[in-house]
Amino acid sequence: MKEKQKGVLLAIIGALCWGIQGPISQFLFQEITLPTEWLMGVKMTLAGILILLFTAWKEKKAIFGPFKNKKDTIQLLLYAYVGLALVQYMYFLTIKASDAGTATILQSLGTIMIIIFTIFVYHKWPNRNEWIAVVVAIIGTYLLVTQHGTLAITKKALIFGLLLAFGGAMQTMLPVQLLKKYSSFTLLGWGMLFGGLLFSIIHPFWENTPEMNGMTISALIFIVLFGTVLSYICFTTSLKYISATSAGLLASFEPASATLGAVLFLGTSFTGTQVIGALLVLSTVFILALPIPKKKGEQ
Repeated sequence: MKEKQKGVLLAIIGALCWGIQGPISQFLFQEITLPTEWLMGVKMTLAGILILLFTAWKEKKAIFGPFKNKKDTIQLLLYAYVGLALVQYMYFLTIKASDAGTATILQSLGTIMIIIFTIFVYHKWPNRNEWIAVVVAIIGTYLLVTQHGTLAITKKALIFGLLLAFGGAMQTMLPVQLLKKYSSFTLLGWGMLFGGLLFSIIHPFWENTPEMNGMTISALIFIVLFGTVLSYICFTTSLKYISATSAGLLASFEPASATLGAVLFLGTSFTGTQVIGALLVLSTVFILALPIPKKKGEQ
């Protein structure tokens, strides 16, 4: 298999695993009284341990490098809590407040938030494609979350969804400097573990453990192994073989698979206007991938 094909396949597998995790999580929340904090503690702690073990075996590098520098340690903790933990926690809360499809579509707004942060933090103005993407995203979000001038989803779902997008943006931006010095898997493993430990303090996974049957245990195993560990490892590894732009385009499989799963298996429905809004939000990924027109006089 050629390297580009391998990268495309890995990115698709990662996106599908994350997307399918949505309806499965929604099923868990509907099937049993499952505290979100309990699920976060179990999911992130186990994922962190597994990813660190994988890193130690695969890369044979010291995984404690980030802790030898105080500044790097602080950056890693920010990545863990404001990035990884926030995006996954808000993902679950948005699913609880709405549905898996809506949650994953709102997560796609993270790219737009990165553009906005770039304006205010780095004072760098967007190019034409980025401006178009921002406008399209705003229109799409309005159509997705409103119906006849009123909110089609709860205010809570909208707030959680926007925080989800913010977490997604932070998850992308916070580790940029650290990635120049450390393995992405090392950062990911520690980030997951720290996030899991925080939620295990909030709701210890050994206390008030929810009653579970074979179906719910299988769903939990999928969320940890496939929805978290495999999805992050595959998507991160794909960046070795394809560009970030290509990987971003293939990430559109996330909301597609989440929405399809929610509609087919959980009975979730969307109005025609909401479908148009969702498509507009998702189209921003492709708009950003378009070549930037050259100014007059440029070769």
